[in-house]
Amino acid sequence: MKSNGQGKNGHRNNGQKTEQKREERKGAGRVSEGTAAQPGEKAAPADKMKATLEERARALAKVTHVESGEARQVVVFSLANETYGIATDYVREVQPLEDVTPVPCTPSFVVGIINIRGAIYSVIDIREFFGVPKQEVNNLTKVILVNAAGLLVGILADDVSGAKSIPLAEIKPPLDSKGNGKEEYIQGVTKDMLIILDLEALLRDERIIVQSEVG
Repeated sequence: MKSNGQGKNGHRNNGQKTEQKREERKGAGRVSEGTAAQPGEKAAPADKMKATLEERARALAKVTHVESGEARQVVVFSLANETYGIATDYVREVQPLEDVTPVPCTPSFVVGIINIRGAIYSVIDIREFFGVPKQEVNNLTKVILVNAAGLLVGILADDVSGAKSIPLAEIKPPLDSKGNGKEEYIQGVTKDMLIILDLEALLRDERIIVQSEVG
């Protein structure tokens, strides 16, 4: 009788083990199904990446707007101990001052004329318009070739340091020039005393216009 009991118990234990294995396989299947990526979950990373790219595009557009709409690009040059800026929109190129042909019977601010690849430029020294002392021409002397107010003109510069971006918020109204009238040729001044020229106004001065017509 004991052996029969043991046999029954053995069959019962084998059945329990078989059932346990089945449950384990079912559980493993459920775990696998739970960890599998669902169709909705696949789209989530794509949506997140799209949102990130859109955010970056908006940030880039904002930076571009600041650079183009809220700052001014200028070519910076010096005359004696003062520093000036001309908007890059007007500047065609910068050249060393060479092969200048003097023009007789012209005002003292007219240096002469130069030929740059067939284009004739009148070279002027704007110191006279701003009360800046003259300086001898040397190997650093440059001429900034501009096209403004319908004129091709070369602006004499003691030296040119390059282009610079100036935030509009940093450009303040010109200081009182004690009645010498030069403020009409100035758009503003920065905190480090960079004078931003109003080139259109300067080249519309009747002295320059008359000289250009005579030339």
